Amino acid sequence: MRLYVSPTSPYARLACVMCLEARLEGLEIVILDPWQNPPDLLRHNPAGRVPALVLDSSDESGAQVITESLLIADFAARRSGDAERLWFQTDAQRQLGGICFGIIDAAAAIMAGRMVTSGSVSETAFDSSSVGHRRQDAIRRTLEALEQSISEQRDALLTRPGIAAFLPVIVVEYLQMRFSDAFDSATRPHLLALVSALKDRPSLSSTKPLFTKFTPIDGAAAR
Repeated sequence: MRLYVSPTSPYARLACVMCLEARLEGLEIVILDPWQNPPDLLRHNPAGRVPALVLDSSDESGAQVITESLLIADFAARRSGDAERLWFQTDAQRQLGGICFGIIDAAAAIMAGRMVTSGSVSETAFDSSSVGHRRQDAIRRTLEALEQSISEQRDALLTRPGIAAFLPVIVVEYLQMRFSDAFDSATRPHLLALVSALKDRPSLSSTKPLFTKFTPIDGAAAR
């Protein structure tokens, strides 16, 4: 099977991490730039979005494709034989997952606003707009909620790390890439400790933002 990702998308990174943790046999990870509308991606996902997971098929034109990060993550957990560890196990973990997606969505909205305003995610004029300020305020408030959530369940998250433990790492490293130290996690000790404990895990360390190559795990390949 083939997983299309980009080197910056936190959504694609979650799918990638979960597929690696599940050790899906024969997984090929294809790194591309979805902003360029690559034909191979559009053929499998007309929305032109990553992640997209193309399942095994002798006839690629008729291959089944799973899109959207949570659906791919769910597929990976179910295929792994280790879903009890990999998937959300409690309502508290589901709440934490929702908090993380709220941060990711707000940050992604800022990037989209930058592209509309300036044509580049590196140009920050949009950030000074009223909408930009609202999204940044939302990130700060939600980070505080994340800190509180982790403080109540950090030991459980670290005992058998799964999606609820991986998401905060993805959040923090995406914010660091896009906003430098604007949302510094140093003032959130529980979040910082969780990220420090997990960031060197192979599935996370090999998919840090801006990765341009992939170190295979258990037969997975990349191009």
